[in-house]
Amino acid sequence: MALSAPGLGSGLDINGIVAQLMEAERLPLAKLNQKEAETQAQISSYGSLKGGLSALQGAMTALKDAATFQATQSNSSDTSIFTVSSDTGAEPSSYNVTVNGLAQAHKLGSDEVASTATFGGGVGDSLTLTVDSNSFTLDLSTAMTLAEIQTAINVDTNQSGVTAGLISGDGDNQTLVLTSGATGFSDRVQLSFGGAVNSATFNFNMLNVDSDNVALSSEAELDASLTIDGVSVTRSSNSITDVISGLTLNIESAGQATASISKDDASATSAVGNFVTSYNNLKTQLATLGDAGASRGVLRNIESQLRGVLNGGASSLGEYSYVSQLGVTTNAETGATEFDASILTTAMKDNPDSVISFFSDENNGFAVKLDSLIETMAKTGGTIDSIVEGAQSRISSFDRNREILENRLEATEQRYLKEFGILDGLMANLSSTSDFLGRQLDSLASILERDR
Repeated sequence: MALSAPGLGSGLDINGIVAQLMEAERLPLAKLNQKEAETQAQISSYGSLKGGLSALQGAMTALKDAATFQATQSNSSDTSIFTVSSDTGAEPSSYNVTVNGLAQAHKLGSDEVASTATFGGGVGDSLTLTVDSNSFTLDLSTAMTLAEIQTAINVDTNQSGVTAGLISGDGDNQTLVLTSGATGFSDRVQLSFGGAVNSATFNFNMLNVDSDNVALSSEAELDASLTIDGVSVTRSSNSITDVISGLTLNIESAGQATASISKDDASATSAVGNFVTSYNNLKTQLATLGDAGASRGVLRNIESQLRGVLNGGASSLGEYSYVSQLGVTTNAETGATEFDASILTTAMKDNPDSVISFFSDENNGFAVKLDSLIETMAKTGGTIDSIVEGAQSRISSFDRNREILENRLEATEQRYLKEFGILDGLMANLSSTSDFLGRQLDSLASILERDR
């Protein structure tokens, strides 16, 4: 019987037969590739899980910080006069603040002189600028114009903080202006002279004016001046941090306004709300990662440990032993974690220290324990990394086994081709013999028919 794709001698479709045999031989390789794909999916799913755990751990940062539950908020009745900010050390209260004058950087202006006028030129002539304990001496042994003096002062090596400006007025006249780099009386510009140069050489005068554009009467008025509930306050800076504990006043202009401080529960409720959101997101992730390749046993174990901390009690931390007492509960129908901010707000008013201890105690606080648990799972070299390393080791073994199988398949294919080649030759010989015998029998039949 002839085949549709005859071979060289036998009529057999040797290539087709070998191809079909090799499909069966390649089944182990296909299974190996499938296992590798499944393992790669596991590695990817564990990476997603680690990201989810890290997100939950990030939500723990604020809960571990006692300052989250001690936050305050502050307000200025008129921000054009001053703005305010407060920290955890501020106590709720209000203050009447009158800003009499702002702190100013000291300014000195020279006499107005011709742009070509020079100063100094004698041996030992000099001008020294001093601010607080920092000084800079300008050598005037070579005479200089005001423009040259300005350039000589505004060099990087001048560590006094004083900068020099130059005003060009009418008639080609100029005025040199010296400005301190900081505000207040203690950082005023102090001048000293050498050689033939003296105070009359430049005749510097203070240029500072108050809010009404009236010249300050003395350098002492360079400091900020305030009256807070009848108490006089002077400071060298317009940012005042040491008058009311925990409160910073940033004064902007003269006038009167009220500064108020109150407790800020929003910081704590936001932190707990963020935790609940992150926890629910992780639970959702745990429910789906099993389908993505992660071990369901590992996922169940992680969820069980997290739930253990969430529902577990804490002793010796004050009035509260369970997070449910602070508004974090589990919905019996949906299984979702929920948060009632009003419960936490009430607890913070009634027992603020107990709330802080429950969440932030460095040994047994809720957030500290949960953060520690997540750290063992998500940290570099932790539980999940160990699982991933095992999976990556299997990937390496798959690569080695694939190379072995591919070499074996190549040898098997060559063996099949060789064996079927031999079979093809044998069948070709048998076909030739069959044809010869057929011809002999046909001849014999002819002879017998003729002899009848």
